[in-house]
Amino acid sequence: MEAIPINILQVITGNDNGGGGNHVINICLNNISEMKCSLCLIGDGMLYEKAKELHIPATYYSFKELLGNKLGEYIEKNNIDIVNFHGARANFFYFMIAHKIKVPCVVTIHSDYRYDFINNKFKRIFFTPLSALGLKKYKNYICVSQYLKNLISKNNFKGNKYVIPNGISLEKTYLKQDRESIRNMYNISKNEFLYSMVGRMHPIKNHEGLIDAFFKLQIEIKDIKLMLLGFGDLEETLKEKVQKLNIQDKVIFAGFKENVLDYINASDVGVLTSFSEGGAPPLAVLETALMKKTIICSKVGDMESIIGENEGFLVNPYDINDMYDKMRCAYMNKEKIELMGKNLYNKVIHEFSLDNFWKRYFDAYSKILSGVN
Repeated sequence: MEAIPINILQVITGNDNGGGGNHVINICLNNISEMKCSLCLIGDGMLYEKAKELHIPATYYSFKELLGNKLGEYIEKNNIDIVNFHGARANFFYFMIAHKIKVPCVVTIHSDYRYDFINNKFKRIFFTPLSALGLKKYKNYICVSQYLKNLISKNNFKGNKYVIPNGISLEKTYLKQDRESIRNMYNISKNEFLYSMVGRMHPIKNHEGLIDAFFKLQIEIKDIKLMLLGFGDLEETLKEKVQKLNIQDKVIFAGFKENVLDYINASDVGVLTSFSEGGAPPLAVLETALMKKTIICSKVGDMESIIGENEGFLVNPYDINDMYDKMRCAYMNKEKIELMGKNLYNKVIHEFSLDNFWKRYFDAYSKILSGVN
């Protein structure tokens, strides 16, 4: 007799095009017949279009509609067993309507909630406490790293806690453009050494510190360039900084790219200089590893347990000189970094495949429904 699948509704903002959005899409694309996922988005956005392209059942409502009974109607009509919330806005929404939801709920914590609104003083003061209150209402938590589990345990979040690291498709290695064509597009010569960073332009990602470290390095080493992939509130500020330092011919603002693997493949080493990272490992690390590139990564969260000295370079994101030293070391050891990239790739394919990711989610959902901790 065929098992009845668990129906899970994923709730997230429609304009989440970062790691959280990719994480949710990956859950929905699972190949486990006993786990069926659909999306309910808070507002329209890029995530809705992406879900439709991938044939993921998705709908969206305004925040006002959801504060009514739209979510309850959807749950009842579609026989939803579990609702999985993602992100600060979804947590605030849950805080408002938790009493209306008649099925088990769980939150996936993607980042350190204390820093979600670091780029806006009003939101930081007003919404951070509300986000924490919303989080504390849950009885079930999925943390994307051991670091986040330890954080919420330390801050007295009561409930069942599961750790599910990020995963990545090992079949997603096809490239739309080759290395040479990308480099030609941005006037990067064959012999120039290219550092690339993928991430939204937000204070937590520490683009400013990276630019300062790169500025110091390019004084000493001439045949290097830096490519920044992504967009965000700080983009114009960062461009102004690059202009002021007079390195606009060496720092490339490539913007948001759907085919980000092409750009990582065109680089020589990846960089991630965040002050905080919730994911273990962050999507940027997984994508860099998939292209068999090594990475210069902040020593935050669970990174020390994931990236060893044979796989990458760990740095203190608050120390410009440390970032400069590791960037210089990568340049001076061009033969070594190729092997380090292969080592990082091998670790990822064994520990962070989507098959493992899906199994961990299915096990967590099954335990939540059965009441087993």
